[in-house]
Amino acid sequence: MASSQDNVGRVIPHKDYVLRGGDLNVLIGNHLYRVHSYFFYRESLVWRQMLEEPVDGEEHRPTDTPFTLDDVKNEDFEHFLWAIYNPDYSLYDAPVETWLSILKLAHRWTFCNIKDLAIRELEKLNIEPIEKIASYHEYKINKTYLLPAYIAMCKRDKPISLAEGMKLGMETVLRIADARERARQQAAESGVRSPTFDDFEDIQLEDMVREVFGVQPRPMSPTRHSRNSSGAFNGFGGTTFSNGFTAQKANADVTSGLNGNGLESATHTLRVSTGVADPATGHLPNKHLRQPTTKEARGINLIAGGKANHDDSAGFRDYVHGNDMIFVASIQV
Repeated sequence: MASSQDNVGRVIPHKDYVLRGGDLNVLIGNHLYRVHSYFFYRESLVWRQMLEEPVDGEEHRPTDTPFTLDDVKNEDFEHFLWAIYNPDYSLYDAPVETWLSILKLAHRWTFCNIKDLAIRELEKLNIEPIEKIASYHEYKINKTYLLPAYIAMCKRDKPISLAEGMKLGMETVLRIADARERARQQAAESGVRSPTFDDFEDIQLEDMVREVFGVQPRPMSPTRHSRNSSGAFNGFGGTTFSNGFTAQKANADVTSGLNGNGLESATHTLRVSTGVADPATGHLPNKHLRQPTTKEARGINLIAGGKANHDDSAGFRDYVHGNDMIFVASIQV
């Protein structure tokens, strides 16, 4: 990015984005945009640093000195500004290509809220699996959103072409091949002769695909400063340890809990209420939960499966109490 107008011909004010009260001038090619620096300063650390950077020894950049974006397309920037200044308020009706264009700049400039908006809208649209996988990988979006696309690629009869392989990348192609081979091997071991991928239900492939691609449970829909899209932490605000257990600090206003008598009768899923992670770091507030010991992890996992004995229950309680957590029961008996 530069801040001069060298080698630019006659400047043409953009027909839609020379806005009243605008104090940020942006030049792309010979098109001039005048927008409000407030949104760029508030939402993007990248732009905040650019706006605070002095020019030619002056303490503050003059408002009439434009930022020249040599490596940004006018079309992409127009789409990006539309996401900010959409006149229809919460109605964001746009095709896949527009949202991918917005996503590209939001990721590049760390506009986290706009990136989450783009993901949310893309999830409503029908995107070809290869395009979705390639784009979500490029912009570092949590792989949990790609589980259906991964499964679709694993079930596809048609082999991956050279062009598709180049777009996906070698690692993804190899992982798809691994999942497909595991599915065939599993079918052969179960006695199925000449299995086709039509013989497999998505649910049968899901666990296998999760393992091959390292996919965690699907996060909640992206919300303000959730950072879900980055995959920095899981979708429930918890820290995921290497043994697969997710520890979560409970909200202070939740009071229901378990007594020592109900643990052995649990038959379904164990869950601890969610905490709110620091939006800047993705960590839980004021607390870094330690990794469970082997005994504690066993207790956690067995309680979740409804198979805990007294010693296992004690191991789980040791972990909860050791981290000053409030354990909230969502165990069905």
